[in-house]
Amino acid sequence: MRTFSVGGIIVLFILIQFLRSGEAMRTIDGDGSGYYAYLPAVFIYGTTDFSDVYAFEQSRRNLDYMAHYFHQEGDRLINKYYMGTALLLLPFFLLAWLYSAIIGLPLDGYNFLFQYSVSFAAALYAASGLIAGSKLLESFGIDKKSSTLTMIILLLATNLFHYTFIASSHSHVYSFAAISWFLLNARRFFTLGKKSNFRLMMLLLGLSILIRPVNALVILALPFLAGSWNTFVQKMRSLFNQPRLLASAVMSCLFIVGLQIFYNFLQSGRFIIYAYREEGFNWLNPAFASLLFSYRKGLFVYTPVLLLIFPGMILLYRKSTYWFYTSSGFLLILIYVFSSWWNWFYGSGFGMRVMVDYYSLLAVPLGMIIMWGHTKLKGYKWVILFLMPFVFLNLFQTYQYYHGIIHTDAMNKEKYWYVFLKTDASYRKVLGGFPEPVYNRVGPAPMMSFFTDMESLSALWTSNGIQMSDDAYSGQYLAELSQSNIYSPTLVLQNSRIRETYKELYVKANLMFRELEPDGASEALLVYAATDTAKTMLFYKTFRLKQLPDQRIHEWRSADFGFKVPAWTQNLDQVKIYVWNRQKGLFQMDDFEIEIYRLN
Repeated sequence: MRTFSVGGIIVLFILIQFLRSGEAMRTIDGDGSGYYAYLPAVFIYGTTDFSDVYAFEQSRRNLDYMAHYFHQEGDRLINKYYMGTALLLLPFFLLAWLYSAIIGLPLDGYNFLFQYSVSFAAALYAASGLIAGSKLLESFGIDKKSSTLTMIILLLATNLFHYTFIASSHSHVYSFAAISWFLLNARRFFTLGKKSNFRLMMLLLGLSILIRPVNALVILALPFLAGSWNTFVQKMRSLFNQPRLLASAVMSCLFIVGLQIFYNFLQSGRFIIYAYREEGFNWLNPAFASLLFSYRKGLFVYTPVLLLIFPGMILLYRKSTYWFYTSSGFLLILIYVFSSWWNWFYGSGFGMRVMVDYYSLLAVPLGMIIMWGHTKLKGYKWVILFLMPFVFLNLFQTYQYYHGIIHTDAMNKEKYWYVFLKTDASYRKVLGGFPEPVYNRVGPAPMMSFFTDMESLSALWTSNGIQMSDDAYSGQYLAELSQSNIYSPTLVLQNSRIRETYKELYVKANLMFRELEPDGASEALLVYAATDTAKTMLFYKTFRLKQLPDQRIHEWRSADFGFKVPAWTQNLDQVKIYVWNRQKGLFQMDDFEIEIYRLN
Protein backbone atom coordinates (compact mmCIF):
# COMPACT_ATOMS: atom_id res chain seq x y z
CA MET A 1 0.00 0.00 0.00
CA ARG A 2 2.82 2.39 0.87
CA THR A 3 4.60 2.16 -2.49
CA PHE A 4 1.31 2.11 -4.38
CA SER A 5 -0.01 5.21 -2.58
CA VAL A 6 3.10 7.35 -2.88
CA GLY A 7 3.91 6.27 -6.43
CA GLY A 8 0.32 6.57 -7.66
CA ILE A 9 -0.20 9.97 -6.06
CA ILE A 10 3.04 11.36 -7.50
CA VAL A 11 2.02 10.19 -10.98
CA LEU A 12 -1.39 11.84 -10.52
CA PHE A 13 0.29 14.98 -9.20
CA ILE A 14 2.52 15.27 -12.30
CA LEU A 15 -0.36 14.57 -14.69
CA ILE A 16 -2.77 17.02 -13.07
CA GLN A 17 -0.22 19.83 -12.80
CA PHE A 18 0.62 19.31 -16.46
CA LEU A 19 -3.07 19.55 -17.38
CA ARG A 20 -3.56 22.63 -15.19
CA SER A 21 -0.63 24.41 -16.86
CA GLY A 22 -0.72 28.09 -15.91
CA GLU A 23 -3.66 27.58 -13.54
CA ALA A 24 -1.26 25.87 -11.14
CA MET A 25 -0.04 29.38 -10.31
CA ARG A 26 -3.31 29.83 -8.41
CA THR A 27 -2.73 26.94 -6.00
CA ILE A 28 -2.26 29.33 -3.06
CA ASP A 29 -5.74 30.82 -3.23
CA GLY A 30 -8.99 31.27 -1.34
CA ASP A 31 -8.92 30.16 2.29
CA GLY A 32 -5.61 28.46 1.49
CA SER A 33 -3.98 31.89 1.25
CA GLY A 34 -4.86 32.48 4.89
CA TYR A 35 -3.47 29.13 6.07
CA TYR A 36 -0.30 29.67 4.05
CA ALA A 37 0.18 33.33 5.06
CA TYR A 38 2.26 32.48 8.16
CA LEU A 39 5.17 31.38 5.97
CA PRO A 40 5.70 34.55 3.90
CA ALA A 41 4.95 36.71 6.96
CA VAL A 42 7.69 35.12 9.06
CA PHE A 43 10.26 34.03 6.47
CA ILE A 44 9.85 36.69 3.77
CA TYR A 45 8.86 39.76 5.76
CA GLY A 46 10.33 38.77 9.14
CA THR A 47 7.26 39.71 11.17
CA THR A 48 4.25 38.23 12.93
CA ASP A 49 2.11 41.01 11.46
CA PHE A 50 0.20 40.08 8.29
CA SER A 51 0.02 43.61 6.84
CA ASP A 52 2.81 43.02 4.32
CA VAL A 53 1.27 39.72 3.22
CA TYR A 54 -2.09 41.45 2.80
CA ALA A 55 -0.51 44.20 0.68
CA PHE A 56 1.21 41.62 -1.53
CA GLU A 57 -1.99 39.59 -1.85
CA GLN A 58 -3.83 42.75 -2.92
CA SER A 59 -1.27 43.34 -5.67
CA ARG A 60 -1.97 39.93 -7.23
CA ARG A 61 -5.73 39.82 -6.77
CA ASN A 62 -8.79 41.38 -8.33
CA LEU A 63 -10.22 44.61 -6.96
CA ASP A 64 -12.89 42.72 -4.98
CA TYR A 65 -10.30 41.05 -2.70
CA MET A 66 -11.17 41.59 0.98
CA ALA A 67 -9.02 38.98 2.78
CA HIS A 68 -11.72 37.74 5.13
CA TYR A 69 -9.12 35.77 7.09
CA PHE A 70 -7.25 38.89 8.31
CA HIS A 71 -8.54 41.10 11.12
CA GLN A 72 -7.26 44.36 12.57
CA GLU A 73 -5.89 44.02 16.10
CA GLY A 74 -4.57 47.40 17.22
CA ASP A 75 -2.02 48.50 14.63
CA ARG A 76 -1.52 44.94 13.30
CA LEU A 77 -3.33 42.44 11.16
CA ILE A 78 -3.92 39.02 12.69
CA ASN A 79 -4.88 35.77 10.96
CA LYS A 80 -8.07 33.98 11.97
CA TYR A 81 -6.68 30.62 10.84
CA TYR A 82 -4.36 28.52 12.97
CA MET A 83 -0.80 27.84 11.88
CA GLY A 84 -0.83 24.01 11.65
CA THR A 85 -1.16 23.88 7.86
CA ALA A 86 1.74 26.30 7.49
CA LEU A 87 3.81 24.17 9.87
CA LEU A 88 3.29 21.08 7.71
CA LEU A 89 4.13 23.10 4.59
CA LEU A 90 7.31 24.55 6.11
CA PRO A 91 9.84 21.97 4.73
CA PHE A 92 8.41 22.35 1.23
CA PHE A 93 8.38 26.14 1.55
CA LEU A 94 12.05 26.16 2.57
CA LEU A 95 12.99 23.96 -0.39
CA ALA A 96 11.15 26.30 -2.77
CA TRP A 97 12.91 29.24 -1.14
CA LEU A 98 16.32 27.59 -1.57
CA TYR A 99 15.76 26.69 -5.24
CA SER A 100 14.32 30.14 -5.94
CA ALA A 101 17.49 31.71 -4.56
CA ILE A 102 19.70 29.38 -6.62
CA ILE A 103 17.99 30.06 -9.95
CA GLY A 104 17.30 33.74 -9.32
CA LEU A 105 13.52 33.77 -8.88
CA PRO A 106 11.95 36.43 -6.63
CA LEU A 107 11.84 35.33 -3.00
CA ASP A 108 8.27 36.48 -2.58
CA GLY A 109 6.75 33.21 -1.35
CA TYR A 110 4.40 33.02 -4.34
CA ASN A 111 6.47 32.30 -7.45
CA PHE A 112 5.76 29.08 -9.34
CA LEU A 113 8.16 27.02 -7.19
CA PHE A 114 6.26 27.97 -4.05
CA GLN A 115 2.96 27.19 -5.76
CA TYR A 116 4.17 23.76 -6.90
CA SER A 117 5.72 23.05 -3.51
CA VAL A 118 2.28 23.40 -1.90
CA SER A 119 0.73 21.09 -4.51
CA PHE A 120 3.45 18.51 -4.00
CA ALA A 121 3.12 18.73 -0.22
CA ALA A 122 -0.62 18.11 -0.43
CA ALA A 123 -0.04 15.05 -2.63
CA LEU A 124 2.46 13.54 -0.19
CA TYR A 125 0.30 14.24 2.85
CA ALA A 126 -2.68 12.68 1.07
CA ALA A 127 -0.59 9.57 0.36
CA SER A 128 0.45 9.49 4.02
CA GLY A 129 -3.17 9.76 5.18
CA LEU A 130 -4.25 6.99 2.81
CA ILE A 131 -1.51 4.69 4.14
CA ALA A 132 -2.63 5.33 7.73
CA GLY A 133 -6.27 4.86 6.74
CA SER A 134 -5.52 1.53 5.09
CA LYS A 135 -3.76 0.27 8.21
CA LEU A 136 -6.66 1.49 10.34
CA LEU A 137 -9.09 -0.54 8.24
CA GLU A 138 -6.94 -3.64 8.54
CA SER A 139 -7.04 -3.27 12.34
CA PHE A 140 -10.84 -3.67 12.10
CA GLY A 141 -10.52 -6.97 10.25
CA ILE A 142 -10.80 -5.63 6.71
CA ASP A 143 -8.45 -7.55 4.45
CA LYS A 144 -5.54 -5.83 2.72
CA LYS A 145 -7.03 -5.84 -0.80
CA SER A 146 -10.32 -4.41 0.42
CA SER A 147 -8.61 -1.74 2.51
CA THR A 148 -6.42 -0.75 -0.45
CA LEU A 149 -9.44 -0.53 -2.77
CA THR A 150 -11.30 1.49 -0.16
CA MET A 151 -8.50 4.04 0.01
CA ILE A 152 -8.37 4.30 -3.78
CA ILE A 153 -12.12 4.94 -3.81
CA LEU A 154 -11.72 7.46 -1.00
CA LEU A 155 -9.27 9.41 -3.15
CA LEU A 156 -10.95 9.13 -6.56
CA ALA A 157 -14.65 9.11 -5.64
CA THR A 158 -14.71 11.88 -3.02
CA ASN A 159 -13.71 15.54 -2.85
CA LEU A 160 -10.45 14.47 -1.19
CA PHE A 161 -9.25 14.43 -4.80
CA HIS A 162 -10.11 18.13 -5.22
CA TYR A 163 -8.43 19.18 -1.97
CA THR A 164 -5.35 17.13 -2.79
CA PHE A 165 -4.70 18.17 -6.38
CA ILE A 166 -6.65 21.41 -6.97
CA ALA A 167 -7.28 23.31 -3.72
CA SER A 168 -4.01 22.09 -2.25
CA SER A 169 -3.41 25.06 0.03
CA HIS A 170 -6.64 24.52 1.96
CA SER A 171 -6.31 22.80 5.31
CA HIS A 172 -8.40 19.70 4.63
CA VAL A 173 -5.87 17.31 3.16
CA TYR A 174 -3.44 18.15 5.99
CA SER A 175 -6.14 17.54 8.58
CA PHE A 176 -6.98 14.29 6.80
CA ALA A 177 -3.37 13.12 7.14
CA ALA A 178 -2.98 14.19 10.78
CA ILE A 179 -6.32 12.73 11.87
CA SER A 180 -5.71 9.48 9.97
CA TRP A 181 -2.44 8.93 11.82
CA PHE A 182 -4.05 9.96 15.11
CA LEU A 183 -6.80 7.36 14.60
CA LEU A 184 -4.29 4.66 13.71
CA ASN A 185 -2.06 5.30 16.71
CA ALA A 186 -5.05 5.51 19.04
CA ARG A 187 -6.30 2.20 17.68
CA ARG A 188 -2.88 0.62 18.16
CA PHE A 189 -2.63 1.99 21.69
CA PHE A 190 -5.91 0.33 22.63
CA THR A 191 -5.16 -2.96 20.88
CA LEU A 192 -1.41 -3.27 21.51
CA GLY A 193 -0.95 -1.09 24.59
CA LYS A 194 2.32 0.46 23.40
CA LYS A 195 3.43 3.67 25.13
CA SER A 196 4.95 4.97 21.89
CA ASN A 197 1.54 4.85 20.22
CA PHE A 198 0.00 6.91 23.02
CA ARG A 199 2.76 9.49 22.78
CA LEU A 200 2.32 9.73 19.02
CA MET A 201 -1.44 9.86 19.43
CA MET A 202 -1.22 12.90 21.71
CA LEU A 203 1.35 14.60 19.50
CA LEU A 204 -0.92 14.12 16.50
CA LEU A 205 -3.91 15.39 18.48
CA GLY A 206 -2.02 18.61 19.13
CA LEU A 207 -1.09 18.87 15.46
CA SER A 208 -4.68 18.24 14.37
CA ILE A 209 -5.92 21.02 16.67
CA LEU A 210 -3.17 23.33 15.42
CA ILE A 211 -4.47 22.81 11.87
CA ARG A 212 -8.15 23.33 12.76
CA PRO A 213 -9.26 23.84 16.39
CA VAL A 214 -12.52 21.96 15.75
CA ASN A 215 -10.41 18.85 15.14
CA ALA A 216 -10.34 18.44 18.91
CA LEU A 217 -13.64 16.61 18.35
CA VAL A 218 -11.63 13.60 17.16
CA ILE A 219 -11.02 12.56 20.78
CA LEU A 220 -14.70 11.58 20.89
CA ALA A 221 -13.84 8.73 18.52
CA LEU A 222 -11.64 7.07 21.17
CA PRO A 223 -14.37 4.78 22.58
CA PHE A 224 -14.98 3.41 19.07
CA LEU A 225 -11.27 2.90 18.49
CA ALA A 226 -10.93 1.02 21.78
CA GLY A 227 -13.10 -1.78 20.41
CA SER A 228 -15.00 -2.36 23.65
CA TRP A 229 -16.06 -0.37 26.67
CA ASN A 230 -14.01 -2.52 29.03
CA THR A 231 -10.87 -1.96 26.96
CA PHE A 232 -11.51 1.79 26.84
CA VAL A 233 -11.98 2.07 30.61
CA GLN A 234 -9.03 -0.22 31.34
CA LYS A 235 -6.64 1.72 29.12
CA MET A 236 -7.79 5.08 30.46
CA ARG A 237 -7.27 3.88 34.03
CA SER A 238 -3.85 2.49 33.17
CA LEU A 239 -2.75 5.93 32.03
CA PHE A 240 -3.42 7.38 35.47
CA ASN A 241 -1.23 4.64 36.90
CA GLN A 242 1.58 5.92 34.67
CA PRO A 243 1.69 9.63 35.55
CA ARG A 244 5.00 10.26 33.76
CA LEU A 245 3.71 8.83 30.49
CA LEU A 246 0.44 10.71 30.81
CA ALA A 247 2.13 13.99 31.74
CA SER A 248 4.74 13.81 28.98
CA ALA A 249 2.16 12.92 26.32
CA VAL A 250 -0.24 15.65 27.40
CA MET A 251 2.62 18.16 27.52
CA SER A 252 3.65 17.24 23.97
CA CYS A 253 0.09 17.91 22.82
CA LEU A 254 -0.04 21.21 24.68
CA PHE A 255 3.36 22.19 23.34
CA ILE A 256 2.13 21.82 19.75
CA VAL A 257 -1.04 23.81 20.45
CA GLY A 258 1.08 26.27 22.43
CA LEU A 259 2.91 27.29 19.26
CA GLN A 260 -0.23 29.18 18.26
CA ILE A 261 -0.58 30.70 21.70
CA PHE A 262 3.04 31.87 21.58
CA TYR A 263 2.52 33.33 18.11
CA ASN A 264 -0.61 35.13 19.35
CA PHE A 265 1.44 36.74 22.11
CA LEU A 266 4.19 37.84 19.73
CA GLN A 267 1.74 39.52 17.37
CA SER A 268 -0.78 40.99 19.78
CA GLY A 269 0.52 40.78 23.35
CA ARG A 270 -2.33 38.41 24.22
CA PHE A 271 -2.10 34.64 24.56
CA ILE A 272 -5.70 33.86 23.67
CA ILE A 273 -7.40 35.44 20.66
CA TYR A 274 -10.76 34.45 19.26
CA ALA A 275 -9.70 35.35 15.74
CA TYR A 276 -13.00 34.26 14.17
CA ARG A 277 -14.61 37.25 15.89
CA GLU A 278 -18.00 37.82 14.24
CA GLU A 279 -18.51 34.11 13.50
CA GLY A 280 -20.01 31.43 15.70
CA PHE A 281 -22.41 28.52 16.11
CA ASN A 282 -26.21 28.34 15.95
CA TRP A 283 -26.51 25.48 18.42
CA LEU A 284 -30.32 25.55 18.52
CA ASN A 285 -30.74 25.60 14.76
CA PRO A 286 -28.37 23.11 13.12
CA ALA A 287 -28.68 22.68 9.34
CA PHE A 288 -28.45 18.91 9.73
CA ALA A 289 -30.41 17.91 6.62
CA SER A 290 -28.82 20.63 4.48
CA LEU A 291 -25.31 19.56 5.37
CA LEU A 292 -26.07 16.01 4.23
CA PHE A 293 -28.55 16.38 1.38
CA SER A 294 -28.66 19.97 0.11
CA TYR A 295 -27.93 20.69 -3.54
CA ARG A 296 -25.87 23.62 -2.29
CA LYS A 297 -23.12 21.52 -0.69
CA GLY A 298 -24.74 18.34 0.61
CA LEU A 299 -22.31 15.57 1.54
CA PHE A 300 -24.30 12.82 -0.19
CA VAL A 301 -25.14 14.95 -3.24
CA TYR A 302 -21.54 15.73 -4.17
CA THR A 303 -19.98 12.60 -2.67
CA PRO A 304 -22.66 9.94 -3.23
CA VAL A 305 -20.22 7.04 -2.76
CA LEU A 306 -20.49 7.79 0.96
CA LEU A 307 -24.10 6.56 0.85
CA LEU A 308 -22.50 3.13 1.03
CA ILE A 309 -21.73 3.96 4.64
CA PHE A 310 -25.33 3.09 5.55
CA PRO A 311 -25.21 -0.59 4.50
CA GLY A 312 -21.66 -0.60 5.88
CA MET A 313 -23.04 0.45 9.27
CA ILE A 314 -25.42 -2.53 9.16
CA LEU A 315 -22.40 -4.81 8.73
CA LEU A 316 -20.67 -2.95 11.54
CA TYR A 317 -23.69 -3.56 13.74
CA ARG A 318 -23.66 -7.28 12.94
CA LYS A 319 -20.00 -7.49 13.81
CA SER A 320 -20.19 -5.46 17.01
CA THR A 321 -23.08 -3.48 18.42
CA TYR A 322 -20.51 -1.54 20.46
CA TRP A 323 -18.69 -0.48 17.27
CA PHE A 324 -21.99 0.54 15.71
CA TYR A 325 -23.23 2.69 18.58
CA THR A 326 -19.92 4.39 19.35
CA SER A 327 -19.17 5.19 15.70
CA SER A 328 -22.74 6.37 15.09
CA GLY A 329 -22.62 8.54 18.19
CA PHE A 330 -19.38 10.14 17.10
CA LEU A 331 -20.65 10.84 13.58
CA LEU A 332 -23.89 12.34 14.90
CA ILE A 333 -21.97 14.69 17.19
CA LEU A 334 -19.61 15.60 14.36
CA ILE A 335 -22.45 16.38 11.97
CA TYR A 336 -24.34 18.31 14.66
CA VAL A 337 -21.34 20.54 15.37
CA PHE A 338 -20.52 21.12 11.70
CA SER A 339 -24.15 21.84 10.80
CA SER A 340 -24.44 24.31 13.70
CA TRP A 341 -21.74 26.59 12.29
CA TRP A 342 -23.38 29.81 11.13
CA ASN A 343 -22.17 29.25 7.56
CA TRP A 344 -23.12 25.57 7.39
CA PHE A 345 -21.99 25.21 3.75
CA TYR A 346 -18.56 26.68 4.60
CA GLY A 347 -18.36 29.19 1.76
CA SER A 348 -16.62 28.47 -1.49
CA GLY A 349 -15.46 24.92 -2.05
CA PHE A 350 -16.33 21.66 -3.72
CA GLY A 351 -18.76 19.55 -1.75
CA MET A 352 -18.98 19.35 2.04
CA ARG A 353 -15.32 20.04 2.62
CA VAL A 354 -15.27 19.90 6.43
CA MET A 355 -15.98 16.16 6.30
CA VAL A 356 -12.82 15.47 4.26
CA ASP A 357 -10.75 15.62 7.44
CA TYR A 358 -12.57 12.56 8.86
CA TYR A 359 -12.73 10.37 5.78
CA SER A 360 -10.44 7.71 7.25
CA LEU A 361 -13.03 7.08 9.96
CA LEU A 362 -15.87 7.00 7.43
CA ALA A 363 -13.77 4.51 5.48
CA VAL A 364 -14.33 1.81 8.12
CA PRO A 365 -17.98 1.06 7.23
CA LEU A 366 -17.15 1.78 3.57
CA GLY A 367 -14.36 -0.81 3.71
CA MET A 368 -16.66 -3.34 5.31
CA ILE A 369 -19.24 -3.07 2.53
CA ILE A 370 -16.48 -3.37 -0.08
CA MET A 371 -15.12 -6.48 1.61
CA TRP A 372 -18.66 -7.90 1.85
CA GLY A 373 -19.19 -7.24 -1.86
CA HIS A 374 -15.96 -9.02 -2.69
CA THR A 375 -17.05 -12.04 -0.66
CA LYS A 376 -20.58 -12.22 -2.07
CA LEU A 377 -19.62 -11.55 -5.68
CA LYS A 378 -16.56 -13.81 -5.46
CA GLY A 379 -14.11 -11.29 -6.84
CA TYR A 380 -13.26 -7.61 -7.02
CA LYS A 381 -14.15 -7.22 -10.69
CA TRP A 382 -17.84 -6.71 -10.01
CA VAL A 383 -17.17 -4.54 -6.98
CA ILE A 384 -14.94 -2.26 -9.04
CA LEU A 385 -17.54 -2.09 -11.84
CA PHE A 386 -20.15 -1.10 -9.25
CA LEU A 387 -17.89 1.64 -7.84
CA MET A 388 -16.75 3.11 -11.16
CA PRO A 389 -19.83 5.36 -11.66
CA PHE A 390 -19.04 7.01 -8.32
CA VAL A 391 -15.47 7.65 -9.45
CA PHE A 392 -16.66 8.98 -12.80
CA LEU A 393 -19.21 11.34 -11.23
CA ASN A 394 -16.73 12.72 -8.71
CA LEU A 395 -14.00 13.36 -11.29
CA PHE A 396 -16.56 14.79 -13.71
CA GLN A 397 -17.99 17.19 -11.13
CA THR A 398 -14.49 18.13 -9.99
CA TYR A 399 -13.82 19.13 -13.60
CA GLN A 400 -17.08 21.11 -13.67
CA TYR A 401 -16.24 22.91 -10.44
CA TYR A 402 -12.73 23.70 -11.63
CA HIS A 403 -14.09 25.28 -14.82
CA GLY A 404 -16.86 27.24 -13.11
CA ILE A 405 -19.75 25.11 -14.36
CA ILE A 406 -20.68 24.23 -10.78
CA HIS A 407 -20.98 27.44 -8.74
CA THR A 408 -18.54 27.83 -5.87
CA ASP A 409 -21.20 28.29 -3.18
CA ALA A 410 -24.65 29.00 -4.64
CA MET A 411 -26.01 25.79 -6.12
CA ASN A 412 -29.62 24.67 -5.84
CA LYS A 413 -31.76 21.95 -7.38
CA GLU A 414 -32.48 23.87 -10.59
CA LYS A 415 -28.85 24.83 -11.12
CA TYR A 416 -27.57 21.35 -10.34
CA TRP A 417 -29.72 19.65 -12.95
CA TYR A 418 -29.21 22.46 -15.46
CA VAL A 419 -25.45 21.74 -15.56
CA PHE A 420 -25.58 18.02 -14.75
CA LEU A 421 -23.04 16.18 -16.94
CA LYS A 422 -22.45 19.34 -18.99
CA THR A 423 -18.94 20.33 -20.11
CA ASP A 424 -19.53 22.74 -22.98
CA ALA A 425 -17.90 26.15 -22.61
CA SER A 426 -21.35 27.78 -22.84
CA TYR A 427 -22.09 26.42 -19.35
CA ARG A 428 -19.04 27.98 -17.72
CA LYS A 429 -19.69 30.70 -15.17
CA VAL A 430 -23.30 31.23 -16.19
CA LEU A 431 -24.83 30.63 -12.74
CA GLY A 432 -25.63 33.50 -10.42
CA GLY A 433 -24.81 33.70 -6.74
CA PHE A 434 -26.92 34.06 -3.61
CA PRO A 435 -26.72 36.98 -1.15
CA GLU A 436 -23.52 36.69 0.84
CA PRO A 437 -24.24 35.36 4.36
CA VAL A 438 -23.07 37.16 7.48
CA TYR A 439 -23.34 36.04 11.09
CA ASN A 440 -25.49 38.28 13.33
CA ARG A 441 -23.71 41.38 12.08
CA VAL A 442 -26.18 43.32 9.95
CA GLY A 443 -27.80 46.13 11.92
CA PRO A 444 -31.59 46.19 12.39
CA ALA A 445 -31.98 49.27 10.20
CA PRO A 446 -29.99 50.51 7.21
CA MET A 447 -27.48 53.31 7.63
CA MET A 448 -28.58 54.67 4.25
CA SER A 449 -31.45 53.75 1.95
CA PHE A 450 -32.06 54.67 -1.70
CA PHE A 451 -34.87 53.89 -4.10
CA THR A 452 -35.89 54.81 -7.60
CA ASP A 453 -39.15 53.73 -9.25
CA MET A 454 -38.06 55.56 -12.43
CA GLU A 455 -41.00 57.97 -12.02
CA SER A 456 -39.15 61.13 -11.02
CA LEU A 457 -35.63 62.52 -11.34
CA SER A 458 -33.27 62.51 -8.35
CA ALA A 459 -29.95 64.21 -7.70
CA LEU A 460 -28.51 60.83 -6.56
CA TRP A 461 -29.65 58.77 -9.55
CA THR A 462 -28.81 59.08 -13.23
CA SER A 463 -31.67 58.72 -15.71
CA ASN A 464 -30.09 56.22 -18.13
CA GLY A 465 -32.68 54.48 -20.31
CA ILE A 466 -35.77 55.73 -18.48
CA GLN A 467 -38.83 55.83 -20.66
CA MET A 468 -42.61 55.78 -20.40
CA SER A 469 -44.28 52.39 -20.75
CA ASP A 470 -47.69 50.87 -20.14
CA ASP A 471 -45.87 47.70 -19.05
CA ALA A 472 -43.90 49.26 -16.18
CA TYR A 473 -43.80 47.16 -13.00
CA SER A 474 -45.06 50.17 -11.06
CA GLY A 475 -46.16 53.59 -12.20
CA GLN A 476 -45.68 54.69 -15.80
CA TYR A 477 -41.90 54.63 -16.24
CA LEU A 478 -39.19 51.98 -16.43
CA ALA A 479 -35.57 51.72 -17.64
CA GLU A 480 -34.78 49.81 -20.80
CA LEU A 481 -31.30 48.36 -21.40
CA SER A 482 -30.30 47.50 -24.95
CA GLN A 483 -27.47 47.75 -27.46
CA SER A 484 -27.68 51.52 -27.37
CA ASN A 485 -28.01 51.77 -23.58
CA ILE A 486 -25.88 49.37 -21.55
CA TYR A 487 -26.08 51.10 -18.15
CA SER A 488 -29.07 51.31 -15.85
CA PRO A 489 -30.03 54.30 -13.74
CA THR A 490 -27.04 54.60 -11.42
CA LEU A 491 -26.84 55.50 -7.74
CA VAL A 492 -23.94 57.95 -7.43
CA LEU A 493 -22.71 58.84 -3.93
CA GLN A 494 -20.17 61.66 -3.93
CA ASN A 495 -17.67 62.40 -1.17
CA SER A 496 -20.02 64.75 0.68
CA ARG A 497 -22.54 61.92 1.18
CA ILE A 498 -20.01 59.23 2.13
CA ARG A 499 -19.69 58.75 5.87
CA GLU A 500 -16.46 57.36 7.30
CA THR A 501 -17.37 54.00 8.81
CA TYR A 502 -14.06 52.34 9.87
CA LYS A 503 -15.72 48.92 9.56
CA GLU A 504 -17.02 46.88 6.65
CA LEU A 505 -20.49 47.56 5.27
CA TYR A 506 -23.18 45.27 3.93
CA VAL A 507 -25.08 46.29 0.81
CA LYS A 508 -28.52 44.93 -0.01
CA ALA A 509 -29.99 45.55 -3.45
CA ASN A 510 -33.26 44.55 -5.04
CA LEU A 511 -34.72 45.29 -8.45
CA MET A 512 -37.41 44.05 -10.79
CA PHE A 513 -36.49 43.05 -14.33
CA ARG A 514 -38.07 41.43 -17.36
CA GLU A 515 -36.46 40.20 -20.55
CA LEU A 516 -37.81 41.14 -23.97
CA GLU A 517 -35.75 38.46 -25.72
CA PRO A 518 -34.62 35.01 -24.53
CA ASP A 519 -31.82 35.44 -21.98
CA GLY A 520 -31.60 39.14 -22.71
CA ALA A 521 -30.25 39.71 -19.20
CA SER A 522 -28.18 36.52 -18.93
CA GLU A 523 -24.90 38.47 -18.95
CA ALA A 524 -26.16 41.52 -17.06
CA LEU A 525 -24.27 42.38 -13.86
CA LEU A 526 -25.00 44.41 -10.75
CA VAL A 527 -21.90 46.54 -10.15
CA TYR A 528 -20.51 48.16 -7.01
CA ALA A 529 -17.60 50.49 -7.81
CA ALA A 530 -15.66 52.70 -5.38
CA THR A 531 -12.99 55.23 -6.41
CA ASP A 532 -10.63 57.48 -4.46
CA THR A 533 -9.92 61.19 -4.85
CA ALA A 534 -7.41 60.45 -7.62
CA LYS A 535 -10.17 58.60 -9.53
CA THR A 536 -8.35 55.30 -8.98
CA MET A 537 -10.60 52.28 -8.57
CA LEU A 538 -10.38 51.02 -4.99
CA PHE A 539 -12.97 48.27 -5.04
CA TYR A 540 -15.00 46.72 -7.85
CA LYS A 541 -17.42 43.85 -7.44
CA THR A 542 -20.01 42.37 -9.78
CA PHE A 543 -22.92 39.94 -9.47
CA ARG A 544 -25.00 38.19 -12.11
CA LEU A 545 -28.53 39.48 -12.40
CA LYS A 546 -29.96 36.05 -13.29
CA GLN A 547 -29.51 32.81 -11.38
CA LEU A 548 -29.38 30.66 -14.53
CA PRO A 549 -30.20 30.96 -18.23
CA ASP A 550 -33.80 30.33 -19.28
CA GLN A 551 -36.24 31.26 -22.02
CA ARG A 552 -38.72 33.28 -19.95
CA ILE A 553 -39.69 36.59 -21.55
CA HIS A 554 -42.19 39.41 -20.84
CA GLU A 555 -42.35 38.36 -17.17
CA TRP A 556 -41.36 40.62 -14.26
CA ARG A 557 -38.95 38.93 -11.87
CA SER A 558 -37.05 39.95 -8.76
CA ALA A 559 -33.27 40.00 -8.41
CA ASP A 560 -31.84 40.15 -4.88
CA PHE A 561 -28.27 40.84 -3.83
CA GLY A 562 -26.36 41.09 -0.58
CA PHE A 563 -22.62 41.56 -0.17
CA LYS A 564 -19.90 42.97 2.02
CA VAL A 565 -17.79 45.94 0.94
CA PRO A 566 -14.73 47.55 2.57
CA ALA A 567 -15.13 50.32 5.12
CA TRP A 568 -15.65 53.82 3.80
CA THR A 569 -12.57 55.91 4.59
CA GLN A 570 -11.42 59.50 4.09
CA ASN A 571 -9.81 58.84 0.72
CA LEU A 572 -13.01 57.40 -0.74
CA ASP A 573 -14.41 59.89 -3.24
CA GLN A 574 -17.26 58.17 -5.04
CA VAL A 575 -19.44 55.05 -4.87
CA LYS A 576 -21.55 53.87 -7.79
CA ILE A 577 -24.11 51.04 -7.88
CA TYR A 578 -25.75 50.13 -11.17
CA VAL A 579 -26.60 47.38 -13.64
CA TRP A 580 -24.27 46.81 -16.58
CA ASN A 581 -25.79 45.21 -19.67
CA ARG A 582 -22.53 43.54 -20.59
CA GLN A 583 -23.66 41.65 -23.70
CA LYS A 584 -26.12 44.34 -24.83
CA GLY A 585 -29.22 42.18 -24.55
CA LEU A 586 -32.73 43.61 -24.42
CA PHE A 587 -34.45 43.83 -21.04
CA GLN A 588 -36.20 46.29 -18.75
CA MET A 589 -35.94 47.07 -15.04
CA ASP A 590 -37.93 48.94 -12.44
CA ASP A 591 -38.09 49.66 -8.69
CA PHE A 592 -34.36 49.67 -7.93
CA GLU A 593 -33.77 49.67 -4.15
CA ILE A 594 -30.43 49.83 -2.32
CA GLU A 595 -29.81 49.66 1.44
CA ILE A 596 -26.44 50.07 3.13
CA TYR A 597 -25.93 48.59 6.60
CA ARG A 598 -23.24 48.86 9.20
CA LEU A 599 -21.73 45.56 10.27
CA ASN A 600 -21.66 45.22 14.05
